[in-house]
Amino acid sequence: MKKGVKCLWVIALAAVLSSCCGEPQAKYVFYLIGDGMGVNQVMGTEQYNQATGKGPAEVNFAHFPVRGFVTTVSASSLVTDSAAGGTALSSGVKTYNSAIGVNSDTVAVSSVADWAHMAGAGVAIITSVGVNHATPACFYAHTEKRKNYETIASQLIATPVDFAAGGGFITESKTGHSGSYFEDLAREAGIKVFHGPSFDGVSAEKGRVICLSGKDESDLPYAIDRKEGDTSLSDLVSAGIDYMEENFSQKGFFMMVEGGKIDYAGHSQDAATCFQELSDFANAIDLVLAFYERHPKQTLLVVSADHETGGLMLGAGKYEINPERLAAQKGSKDALTTLFRSTFFPEGQSYKTPSWEEVKAFFARELGLWESVAVSKSAEAHLKDIYDQTFGKNGNKDLGETNLYSVNSKLVSEAVICLDNAAGFKWSYGSHSGSPVGLYVKGAGQEAFVTVKDNTEIAPTIAKLTGWK
Repeated sequence: MKKGVKCLWVIALAAVLSSCCGEPQAKYVFYLIGDGMGVNQVMGTEQYNQATGKGPAEVNFAHFPVRGFVTTVSASSLVTDSAAGGTALSSGVKTYNSAIGVNSDTVAVSSVADWAHMAGAGVAIITSVGVNHATPACFYAHTEKRKNYETIASQLIATPVDFAAGGGFITESKTGHSGSYFEDLAREAGIKVFHGPSFDGVSAEKGRVICLSGKDESDLPYAIDRKEGDTSLSDLVSAGIDYMEENFSQKGFFMMVEGGKIDYAGHSQDAATCFQELSDFANAIDLVLAFYERHPKQTLLVVSADHETGGLMLGAGKYEINPERLAAQKGSKDALTTLFRSTFFPEGQSYKTPSWEEVKAFFARELGLWESVAVSKSAEAHLKDIYDQTFGKNGNKDLGETNLYSVNSKLVSEAVICLDNAAGFKWSYGSHSGSPVGLYVKGAGQEAFVTVKDNTEIAPTIAKLTGWK
């Protein structure tokens, strides 16, 4: 046998034996979760970006080489919440809605983050919402109810998570604690706490690290509302990659990244905000792809969602979608509500009742309604009726519309929905649906995910490819 042919044969045989013997294929794992991110949210984002130029024409992960769907049902319902969905994604175990890291009998279950740590790899947990919110909590905490925020915060401080990052700590009103209370507890435990948006010096740290926005809010601002000096998800992911690469390049690492406010925008039924939030999630994944390019044979990227939020439909009655009509929206429903209230309900000041034309001018300026986007007679009559209820004979009273995470002005909320419908995007409701979600995979061992059909299969597949369990 010729020397060159023999060498090739030996290499091929080694590859086969490695596969048969179960030798780890992935050393660096990025588990990227778009909370509330259904397939229509991904497709809608591409349509929005292509029409408005507000993001990349193609969402990076939507074109990964391995793509499929996974079901999301929980042990207690065909429609999961983020706690049960997150537990399934992290541990491969179905549980009841509201459970964090425990099974249906409330017995603690281990997660892929635990498996990585026990194997000597580093662990990073990153989110755009509170570091002790449901989805990130499922990777390190164990509690019967997701609203046990302070129990979860204490468990994060006590766990061996090497790098944690998010907007801040969520607290409970009954205790009177602020986020800084848990930051102080973290420091007492020997954890270095950094505040954004710049995280210089993080990679030089050899001990545990927590990176937070430094603002009072536990969530990062929506991408559509972000201002100079605000921390972004990409800021947190960049710091996390620098830290993990510096400290765990030899041992390998696991990093979970959550785009948590995609879900918030779905609950709010706000298409432009949702699409910009998803693009922001993809921007963070660009940083992960840059790492992948440096270590292509050892890196695995897995993108999925815990559930779909809002029942988003691409098409609102007509056989057309006009995403360019969303281009004029300047802020999220939350931000527009704040502006609306300061304009028409100035606190501590005397004011006169605005005319309908003045209110229309506000929405023309902030949403493009009646200016770049035509408003049907029926839609205008609906908004005028809410105006009459708000500024009617009974006095000025800002009617509130409540979703899971905010209370917005009803007039603002309905105006945004009017714009969404005009653009061809219609929300079924402001809650979760039981629709399957996408699974997008790239990197070492990607073929193993071709047969994955349920959210409980993802973490065990990662463990098999890494040898962590």
